[in-house]
Parts: sequence; structure tokens; C-alpha cells
Amino acid sequence: MKRLYITSVLVLAVAFVLVGATALAYQPQNAQTTASPQWKMDFYPNLDWAGYPVYTLFSPHLNYNWGTAAPGPNLPADNWTMRATLNNVYLYEGVYQFNILADDEFVFMIDDVIYMSTVDQGLSGKEVAFAVSVSQGYHTVRVDFREYTGAAYFLSSWSYQKTGAAPIPPSDRPLPAPLPPDSADSVQTKYGDFTPCIEQGLHQSKCFHSDGAWDSPNVGSIELEPAITIWGACEPADSDVVWTVDTTTDPMTTHTFRCSKTLAGWFPH
Repeated sequence: MKRLYITSVLVLAVAFVLVGATALAYQPQNAQTTASPQWKMDFYPNLDWAGYPVYTLFSPHLNYNWGTAAPGPNLPADNWTMRATLNNVYLYEGVYQFNILADDEFVFMIDDVIYMSTVDQGLSGKEVAFAVSVSQGYHTVRVDFREYTGAAYFLSSWSYQKTGAAPIPPSDRPLPAPLPPDSADSVQTKYGDFTPCIEQGLHQSKCFHSDGAWDSPNVGSIELEPAITIWGACEPADSDVVWTVDTTTDPMTTHTFRCSKTLAGWFPH
């Protein structure tokens, strides 16, 4: 069973963008402006937000697919929590519609008032829609997210509704591509020890050695490859993968990566 405490990334980002407007109309979540607020995302290596966060990330959005990997350094892949906060965000009076798809559980709060909680509701991986009536002024928006085991992700959308408007029912949507893994500090494959190339920032061909097999790649074919940008033992070169490559600007920006013939890591393809 999984839990997510996710935040209405929606509400806050919207308000900041439109502070100069007389009516609130949210910009898309991937819109970037100098007025966009920053979420403070604190991560804890436990299920209770206990102690001090071991990793903190500032982001203009809350749209992540961590997959089955750890969300950051010093964190486990399972049994972790996140607290995302937007402080002193100016919101206009009205009703805001939120749609959130999360795995595992989340609690959404404005000014410490809980407006949506999926804790123990069996809603992991199911989209929920809810509306929040907000008074005009400065507010604090917070999302608490809990991940148990398996895949972890958060996907959200939002809009400004007229007072008394009924929530829009959830709609099917694709999950964002997962984030790429961190580069390994040391990689050895049957084609050599690539640790020196990692440490010195060299092209993978500088550390390549043929294993002598008839179908082994040669140095020339390796030199034609783009430089590896994500180091780590990988599958043969025909196994392309898609990752979200820039989560600080556009959460839906994806890129295809291909495994090097050296099997030592991936390069953009």
C-alpha cells in the first residue's frame, strides 16, 4: 500500500503569475515567469517526516515521476516522505479546481486546513478532483507526500473556477516520463574500466578495450557516439529509454537516451 502527500502545486503557481490581474486565470504548470513561486521540497528518509530533511529541492512545479528510484541523495527508494511548501502566496478570491494523480498518498493543505487527503483511502494511482474556495490574500500552501514501495509519482492540473462551480471530473492522462538516474562514480563492463573517464570527463572511447569477440564493437564505432552523459551499466545499444531531462523548467520535457556500445552509460539520442 502506498501513500502520497502531494501538494496543490496548482494553486500557488497560479496566483503568483497573476498577481497583477483582477481575475485569476492560471497559467499552465510548465509556464515559467520571473513571478513564479518556488516550492520548497523537503525529503525525509522515513515515513513520518521525522527529524531534519536529508535533501531539499526548490522547484517551480510539483510534477514528478520518480519511478522506483530514490528521489534524491541520502534517500531510500522506498519508505520516504516529502513536504512541499509555498509560503506567502497571493491568491485571489474564488474557487480553484484541482486534479491530482499520485502514488502513494498525499494531503493537501492551505493555511494548515486540510482540503484533500488520500491517506488510507485506497486512492493510490487514482486521479482525484476537488475544489477549494479561497479568500483573497496571502496564503501558505502545503502538500505532504508519503511513498511506501514501488513506483512514486505526482501529476497535477488546476484551473480557476467561478464561485460555486462544480468540480470537473478526472480525465485520463499519461504519466510524466521518469527522471534519469544519477551517474555512477565507477563503471566496469566487459569493454573496460570506465572510472577514469568518469573522473576526468573524457569520452567513453578513451577507456574502451575490445574483448576480442568477432562481434565486439571497435574503437572507431565508439568514437562516433555522442559522449555519455549518464554513467551506469546499461543494456545493448538498441534499448532506448525516455526520461524527463529538465525538471526545473518544463516538467514535461522528455528526451530519448541510448545505451553506449561500451555498455557504460547513456547518451542523448
